[in-house]
Amino acid sequence: MTRPNAIVVRDVVVDHAAASGAVRALDRVSLDVVGGSSLAIMGPSGCGKSTLLGLLAGLALPTSGTVTVGGRTISELRERERVRFRRQALGMVYQADNLLPHLTVEENVGLQLAICRRETKGIEHDDPTALLGRLGLGRLAKRFPDQLSGGQRQRVAVVRAIVHRPSLILADEPTGALDEENASAVIALLVEVHREIGATFVLVTHDRKIADHADRRLELALPDRTLEASRAG
Repeated sequence: MTRPNAIVVRDVVVDHAAASGAVRALDRVSLDVVGGSSLAIMGPSGCGKSTLLGLLAGLALPTSGTVTVGGRTISELRERERVRFRRQALGMVYQADNLLPHLTVEENVGLQLAICRRETKGIEHDDPTALLGRLGLGRLAKRFPDQLSGGQRQRVAVVRAIVHRPSLILADEPTGALDEENASAVIALLVEVHREIGATFVLVTHDRKIADHADRRLELALPDRTLEASRAG
């Protein structure tokens, strides 16, 4: 049985204002991602990888074109609706772990879950304590982020991103600051979790070894900024 597309991007253009005129970040990008599958986005610096991920998360809006996730056209939602979408359906992992330094490991994870519960009563979720233990972090639950290694902090960030069992996991260079051993462990964990909970997984990376863990790879090229600048002039 063919699974429906979880992500549909059609003819998306993103322009940013600059002193010299409009700068094109994405140029007529179209994309389909089957629900429950994984996709690695690659390409040179400045090609719009993180911009595309931001569109999927509803953190930014396209200049033109449409972005549909889980049947909802994210590019047409109001800001409040996009915030609700992120809290309910999205798990995000960045290169920086972004843990709150004044909260312990279990409090960082618990805060994410509390925010999701506030938005949606009866939200399905995993037990934070059990999930931390499963990932080798149980004995570190009472520690603060500055008492952890880089690899441990990134694993906590993964737990925080998936504790509410999101339907979409987005990761922006999640292994970029890690050594090879920790990078392999983190990406293996993300792949395992997305398959277990049936989430769609989209990963931005510059590392082909990391990209090989995904079902499919998308290579973005640099947009024609010179042409756009001349049009703006």
